[in-house]
Amino acid sequence: MEGFVLCIFKVVTAEPMKPIQPTLVFIIAAFFVACNQAPVGYSRFDNLTIEINDLPSPAKSSIRGISVVDSNTVWLTGANETILRTIDQGKTWQQLSIPDHDSLDFRSVHAFSKSSAIVVSAGFPARAYKTNDGGVSWSLVYENKDSLAFMNSIAFKNDLEGIIIGDQINDRHLILRTGNAGVTWKRIDSVDVPQPLKIENGFAASGSCIAVSKSGRFFIGLGGEQARIFSSINGYKWEAKITPLVHGAPSSGIYSIHACGFGKIMAVGGDYTQVDSSHFPIISMNDGKSWIKTKGKTGGYRSIINYSKEGKFWVTGGTNGLEMSSNDGANWTTFSFQNINTLRFLPQTTKAIGANSNGEIFLLDFQFKNR
Repeated sequence: MEGFVLCIFKVVTAEPMKPIQPTLVFIIAAFFVACNQAPVGYSRFDNLTIEINDLPSPAKSSIRGISVVDSNTVWLTGANETILRTIDQGKTWQQLSIPDHDSLDFRSVHAFSKSSAIVVSAGFPARAYKTNDGGVSWSLVYENKDSLAFMNSIAFKNDLEGIIIGDQINDRHLILRTGNAGVTWKRIDSVDVPQPLKIENGFAASGSCIAVSKSGRFFIGLGGEQARIFSSINGYKWEAKITPLVHGAPSSGIYSIHACGFGKIMAVGGDYTQVDSSHFPIISMNDGKSWIKTKGKTGGYRSIINYSKEGKFWVTGGTNGLEMSSNDGANWTTFSFQNINTLRFLPQTTKAIGANSNGEIFLLDFQFKNR
């Protein structure tokens, strides 16, 4: 027997604005691995400590949207017009406000910088607002007053070109495109978008059903009758691919999609009404040309997937907990039962910011001892 592996999972909580103190003892799992081969259901992480720290959150409502600018600057958004910003890696959060009285649910956000961001609301009325002064003032850059309008996610491929995906309106998918940093938006003509299935929409559980690959290609994950992925290199003309991720019910399909490296993209989801129902995520290694199931299953419905470039591992999470994989989903290791909606890694670190439906915010710190 060789290849002793020690994984240490540490959960830390703290009251807002007080020094962080550990409240739970270490949970230690030791594995002996023969011939350096990991057993089924186990991802290999040598000498890893994971700290999950409560951050001081001024929010009381569900948080869904997240956008990371740099290792210190993060924007969060959610229900009841929740807009938060930190510029010190979550030590403090500024609560921002928009001058209207509709209590919009901002499920998605894209931040260009510390001072500039666009927030997108789900539900009626569907609106997008932009600020260029850190939230002191906001401009309404898009509004759709159709009672069926429901916008799920926003993403940009560069500082100018971005898209918003919304649910079907009058049997047409709602895809908006901007070429001027979100100042104006135009709906893509139906002839350039795949014909929608009778039951097919995106999901706004984490504001992350859009990904942009290294090649600059947009990817949109959908669900319902099928788990399809739309893709486009320019945001104007779109094509669809059927994927093997779980589907069939209106509440099942792709909830989150993330691209990393050259051509590698992973998507997760399931059915939010069946939080403990395991499923196989899907992965593409050729920039979306083909999709296959990963070899390992996640432990339930997953609303978010993200990749740590520094740590070279994936993290996915949902209502019943968080898992990680260092081998592109061949195995998934559960490291927390914390309920989570959304999560993003901070650049040049192995730290991530996450948030949930209770308005709670967390800093996840993955510490590798031998790196």
